[in-house]
Order: sequence, then structure tokens, then C-alpha cells
Amino acid sequence: MHKFKTTASVWVSKYSEHDAISLQNVIDIRDITIAHAGANLAAGGYTHVGHADIIVTIAPPDRIIGCKVASLRAELEKDRADSQMRQIGLLDKINKMEALSYDEAPA
Repeated sequence: MHKFKTTASVWVSKYSEHDAISLQNVIDIRDITIAHAGANLAAGGYTHVGHADIIVTIAPPDRIIGCKVASLRAELEKDRADSQMRQIGLLDKINKMEALSYDEAPA
């Protein structure tokens, strides 16, 4: 497996239980977000708390391909659901328009 060393940016969300003081003594933290060194997540409600030097181990090609395929399948399912919702909305509009023009013959 291929490995490389890089610098990352460390952020906590506005929902984190940690503050500036508690972070000074933290040993283990789970609610952090790690992004590329140039990332700015402040607009998303995150607070930048530091940097990390990390070693990244790249997964084997078959695992990367499997993950990408899974991601594309999830995207496809979301697109299908969105499309179905749009179609239901259009059918609803069609039905309403047809109901306006329906003139029942007197009995």
C-alpha cells in the first residue's frame, strides 16, 4: 500500500462539547473534522482548532473502486428519487389543470 505524509486542518462543529479551554488538555476527541490544510469550514459553523501532520495509507485499487461504485450507486438512487418526486409534482399539476377544464354533462 502506498503511504504519504501531509498536513491537515482540524475543526470542531458548533455542536461540539469542547471549547477553547477543554481542548488544551484533551487526550482523545471524537467529534472533530479533518480537512485539507487550505480548507475553510467556518461558513458551515465549524471552528478551526489546529493542524495535524498525518500519514495517509491509500487503500488498494479494488477497495477504492468498490467505494466509488457504492458512491455512484447512492447518487443514482438519490437522482431516481428526486426525479420521481418531480414527476409526481408534474402529474399533480396536470391532474389539477385537467380538473379545471372538466365539464360534467348535466344528468
